[in-house]
Amino acid sequence: FKAAGAKVPPVTGNDAELAAAQRIVKGDQYNTISKPIKTVAEAAATAAYAFAEGKKPRGDTTLFGTPSELFTPTVVTRENIAEVLVGDGKPLKTAEVCTATYAAACAEVGLT
Repeated sequence: FKAAGAKVPPVTGNDAELAAAQRIVKGDQYNTISKPIKTVAEAAATAAYAFAEGKKPRGDTTLFGTPSELFTPTVVTRENIAEVLVGDGKPLKTAEVCTATYAAACAEVGLT
């Protein structure tokens, strides 16, 4: 779009990985979805254990007839990336996201 001089539509993503964080900081991607990975991993381990013991995993609810655990994701944008995704104690480290290529954009969103 940019190369053609066309207006770029909002680009979204899923999984809040490093490349997505860098695109968001730079302004090339509007948002990504961050899931509570520790909570999801613990629920997956509990389900796997139940299967290993020959039991059916239990869920808090049912989705399409299947016992399910539903988790609340976080929408990550330039406005909240420093608060929810990048920095000490968060899924991504500032040094990973804010390489020389992204340093100026990182400073704009409060990642230093």
